[in-house]
Amino acid sequence: MSNERKKNGGILNTIERVGNRLPHPIFIFIFMALLVVVISVFTSGTEVVHPGTGDVKVVQSLLSREGIVWILSSMVSNFTKFPPLGMVLVMMIGLGLAEETGLLRTVIRKMIVGAPKHLVTFIIVFSGIMGNIAGSATFVVIPPLGGLIFKALNRHPMAGIAAGFAGVAAGLSANLLITPTDVLSAGITEKAAQIIDPAMLVHPAVNWYFMIASTIVLSIIGTLTVEKIVEPRLGKYDASFASGEDHSGNVELVSITNEEKKGLKNAGIATILYIALVAFMVVPQNALLRHPETGTIVPSPFLSSMISILFFWFIIIALAYGYGAKTIRNSDDIVKHMTESMKSFAGFIVLCFFAAQFVEFFAYTNLGLLLSVKGADFLKTTGFVGAPLIIGFVILVALINFLIGSSSAKWALLAPIFVPMFMQIDLSPALTQAAYRIADSVTNSISPLEPFMPYIIVLAQRYDKRSGLGTVISAMIPLALAFLISWVILLLIWYFVNIPLGPGAGIGM
Repeated sequence: MSNERKKNGGILNTIERVGNRLPHPIFIFIFMALLVVVISVFTSGTEVVHPGTGDVKVVQSLLSREGIVWILSSMVSNFTKFPPLGMVLVMMIGLGLAEETGLLRTVIRKMIVGAPKHLVTFIIVFSGIMGNIAGSATFVVIPPLGGLIFKALNRHPMAGIAAGFAGVAAGLSANLLITPTDVLSAGITEKAAQIIDPAMLVHPAVNWYFMIASTIVLSIIGTLTVEKIVEPRLGKYDASFASGEDHSGNVELVSITNEEKKGLKNAGIATILYIALVAFMVVPQNALLRHPETGTIVPSPFLSSMISILFFWFIIIALAYGYGAKTIRNSDDIVKHMTESMKSFAGFIVLCFFAAQFVEFFAYTNLGLLLSVKGADFLKTTGFVGAPLIIGFVILVALINFLIGSSSAKWALLAPIFVPMFMQIDLSPALTQAAYRIADSVTNSISPLEPFMPYIIVLAQRYDKRSGLGTVISAMIPLALAFLISWVILLLIWYFVNIPLGPGAGIGM
């Protein structure tokens, strides 16, 4: 650790050291699975009444003859039927093609470059939030563009970097579209909810309405925080301390090329035609994607087919853009782009294997049911329910986020405990998931464990070689707090007014 970081770090350095000493999430899942095995032995035979059916369930030992046979015979099926695995991989084939052809990066540049001066900050924060659909690539595009544009406008580059970083990191879960985060979260939430209700289905759009509103609110809050707090604190930019080195990730403040414009035009036309086709299959009363018996949209094949619908949309617009922008020249390029996009998911696949075993261990033993019922009884007895519980849960997860960086790992660990528990006190899985996603996002921009934090530090040093971890953290804390407070208030408004979080996804059970 550098002397600069030691000097500026304080408690954040302590958090970084503790977090770095934690084992990889895979080993956390292994440990937790073994812990479930041990607990199942000591609690074997404990009876618990299923709150949904009224049936008496018994905790089963995983070290009994039946338990050992189940572990060995179910290992493969536990993995293959783990909902996030297939859902995310299918989504990423299409989304990855859109990323590899350059479509997503071009859209982001189009949104930022040439924006009206009075809207620059808003566009940067908004683009960061929306750009999350492109995954980690957004981290190396939005903050550098923010710094370049702010410098070009004679504003402090660090404020532009902070605006971009706030959008991509602290606003990670918000978006106007259904994103891989929605897909991954819904799969884990559904599996956890089925501990209480085996028939429970959680589609990727359960938080969609809330996340649309969150995108607008966070973009406004981020803009106000940057312009009223962060930028005034930084003062006038002094270019004499610039390092002179280019660490911008080769992101340039350039206009969209004619080929890219043609690609975007093609993608826009393809989107309009595709939306028209989907609308034709959804809007008419007896349309193909409505419920065959009731004719409703909620529930309907439309919602259960959301992954497939998004998959085909990304494929179509990626091909339309790629041929227009000449980033796709033949069929081999299509296969290459799809394959390239999947390479980074090897670690995710391995993580899913161990996460699936832990989740299924929890379900098989009935420990998840026991813990949720006992936990719900405790919350009811103490009166710690409703809004205070939601706020407490958000704060708990936000603190855990300083120690475990992986969003999917945290949710796979927490969902089997909190989703069924909160269902017992009339909080829907969709609400619990929304609260988790808020907490999981806001502290990313101030966590030393954020994978892109070193990149942001180096980026800041491009404009001021004295910059370190403390520089970045001090710029981001106002934004993280503003996002946390405003996002929790927004969720509480949703809770008290009883607004649906998404299609067919209410606040209560």
